[in-house]
Amino acid sequence: MRFYDLWDADVPPSTRVEKGSHCAWVVFTPTPQEQAAVSSSGILGDFVVQYDVAMPDVAGDVQIYNGYFVHYFAPRGLPPVQKNVVFVIDISGSMHGTKMKQTKKAMHIILSDLHPDDCFNIVTFSDTVHVWKAGRSILATAHNVRSAKDYVHRMEADGWTDINKALLEAASVLTQSTPEPSPTRIPLLIFLTDGEPTAGVTSGTRILANARQALGGSVSLFGLAFGDDADYGLLRRLALENRGVARRIYEDADATLQLAGFYDEIASPLLYDVALSYRDGADLTRTLFPHYFQGAELVVAGRLAPGATELHVEAAGHGHAGQLRLENDISANATEAALFGCSPDLGQIGRFVQRLWAYFTIQELLRARFHSNDTAARRLLTEKATNLSLKYNFVTPVTSLVVVKPEEEESTTARATPGAPGTPLTTTVAHRDGGGGGGSLLSPPPLFHPLLCLAVDGDPHFVARLPGSPETLCFTLDGHPGDVLQLVTDPPSGLSVHGHLVGAPPRPGSADRPRTYLDAITVRVGPPRLHSVITVTLRGVALQGEGALDLPFGRPAWVSRPGLGVRVGPGTNVTLQLGAGLEFVVQRHRYSHPSPLQRDHLGFYVLDGSGLSAQAHGLLGQFQNADIRLQPGAGERPARLQREWATVPATRVTKLLKDSPLPAHQAPCWLVKGSDVEALLGGAYSTFVVPHPLEA
Repeated sequence: MRFYDLWDADVPPSTRVEKGSHCAWVVFTPTPQEQAAVSSSGILGDFVVQYDVAMPDVAGDVQIYNGYFVHYFAPRGLPPVQKNVVFVIDISGSMHGTKMKQTKKAMHIILSDLHPDDCFNIVTFSDTVHVWKAGRSILATAHNVRSAKDYVHRMEADGWTDINKALLEAASVLTQSTPEPSPTRIPLLIFLTDGEPTAGVTSGTRILANARQALGGSVSLFGLAFGDDADYGLLRRLALENRGVARRIYEDADATLQLAGFYDEIASPLLYDVALSYRDGADLTRTLFPHYFQGAELVVAGRLAPGATELHVEAAGHGHAGQLRLENDISANATEAALFGCSPDLGQIGRFVQRLWAYFTIQELLRARFHSNDTAARRLLTEKATNLSLKYNFVTPVTSLVVVKPEEEESTTARATPGAPGTPLTTTVAHRDGGGGGGSLLSPPPLFHPLLCLAVDGDPHFVARLPGSPETLCFTLDGHPGDVLQLVTDPPSGLSVHGHLVGAPPRPGSADRPRTYLDAITVRVGPPRLHSVITVTLRGVALQGEGALDLPFGRPAWVSRPGLGVRVGPGTNVTLQLGAGLEFVVQRHRYSHPSPLQRDHLGFYVLDGSGLSAQAHGLLGQFQNADIRLQPGAGERPARLQREWATVPATRVTKLLKDSPLPAHQAPCWLVKGSDVEALLGGAYSTFVVPHPLEA
């Protein structure tokens, strides 16, 4: 392959670009002075390298090293296939304000980019659904596009969220006949929502089944989860089961660009139903692709069969002119003999191809695990993905990166020093607060989160990793507004952590099920460690003991006292370090324009609980050193969790877990329900309620 510049542009200072006939080498080493010239904080942003490669073989480029191969399929010069696209837009109450403005702006850009031969329609929904052009899609003529922009401009946010009905209406539009003459058009459904189903059918399982039946396996669904409160897990399943992908759209100033940028990726389909096959290939990654879009690249990796001297590649798909079929024979040593000219160690390229095969194989294993509902199959897929991740050093949903501080740094304090040549410039900015407290305030150093064990967040949802096991326990408590819950208590260390509950409206159809969230966390550290009380609310942090100090959210700070560290991050996290083996994080969840169901609240996470004694108790504290064993199910007998005083049934489920300060994610856990929760905890709900946050 040969590299080409996409355009001639000024490169950043201290950038060196070397290009050969088959290789390019980019080195970026800004000096401290060059970094400081950008801003007082140095260079904050992405270093972007844009390039293109020449592919003389229309069947794509194949690299073969050490018995592994990778095939990059990106045929050029194909005309776009016309499409029939339906935009489904959430206009429920939670979309009010900035998100609605950003969506409208993005839709104006997207509508302007429609090809005149494309067909399109718009479906808006809250607890009711409205189809812009009832019956079927229409051609993207200039007049129709102007009319669509007017419709988008008039959208108003209000009401609940009926995802199921919106999907069914959109499917009905796509399955209607298109205008005559009617060439082949690829049906695309772009679904944007910022929440979870709260009206109509709210069961994710039923929504998935209804969508599968309505879309019939021929429509590609692309899910856009706008903001942290969107049900990304549901959108991901909808997309994976219906020939599409899901994408998170973050609530940032550039959300409009994120939305328009996603559409650009799928705006020009060149092929559909693409199948890549390899004679004498084995252990292949994904080879069937529903689409090939302009600007994209389909990648397949695999192994050569033992003794194979060449790899026969076949590619088939459907395009604007009908069926397309390409094939080629690649010698097994054709690329190994090539001189690349940049790397002094050609073995690095061979290792890269092998690691690329491992990476795509892990992704396929995790995708299969996500789809599977069989416990044994999920366990086997997890084991395979874990083994490959560990062998090739990949951080994946089944592995973690642990950062270990060198022993010589344990008793030292990090100081800001000018970066050496070629390293980023680091700065530390100090500020003082009028209220005295005897502590020093500095902007916090970056955080590294090790493997979390215990967490409570949401309604409230509890997550606990079983001691000595990779398995996770999850359960929900039906609390009462105003109650103060005993989360952690440890008499030998003088530690207690309590959480105050605030109420929220019940979900539709579940008026008898209370909904509560944490709005205050109180941490008391008494003798023998020290005398301090830390209270975290939705406004900030109040510190008492050896003077009082108030730290509001939005102002990064680091308070250091003997045996105590309080770090208020630049975002919404507060980290509490209470000596060796005790580190907690409190995270604030705040909504700019909350829906009727949403409440600002706090989440509490135990980053390190190794300092808790065997006497630790509380809703979370008791799990740090608990002896809980999992008894796998057999036949119709369910799995069980065994503790010294109880054995309770548990069901392995995949849930949207908020088990760390990072965004919520789909993950498996062992769910304990109803009265079995109290049996597992060793006491009724009332035994974990205290009269006052400072009472043990």
